[in-house]
Amino acid sequence: MGRTLMYIGAAILFLIGLCLVGYGALSVVGSTSAQGNSAWMSFGIGFACLGIFFLAGGAGLIWLGARKTGSGEAQIIQQVLQVDLPGDTKISQMKCQSCGGAITSNDVKMMAGAPVVTCPYCQATYQLTEEPKW
Repeated sequence: MGRTLMYIGAAILFLIGLCLVGYGALSVVGSTSAQGNSAWMSFGIGFACLGIFFLAGGAGLIWLGARKTGSGEAQIIQQVLQVDLPGDTKISQMKCQSCGGAITSNDVKMMAGAPVVTCPYCQATYQLTEEPKW
């Protein structure tokens, strides 16, 4: 179960628990009034105990979600981006627009969703533009 689902489940359990504890407290207070019924006392205590059970379940889910991973190390997420170069362009054919130096695939990076080239020779940086493919 993902951490997000655990936290959502914990929030739901907390809300249910708070409602049950609140209803239980109102029932206990209502049983002591002049118009109240003494049977409300047992219902109030029962609802309060059930609410505490739900609150404990929510706290348990938060504790499980906050625990470290099994090995105690942070998980590393790796993302691979593929660059679709325009038209029939081949990496070996690319040259820097400023100095004419050869550009390799290591010089092409994704920035803000667009392929950007940084020349290893003159350090010029520019965005690749797509020429028509026809």
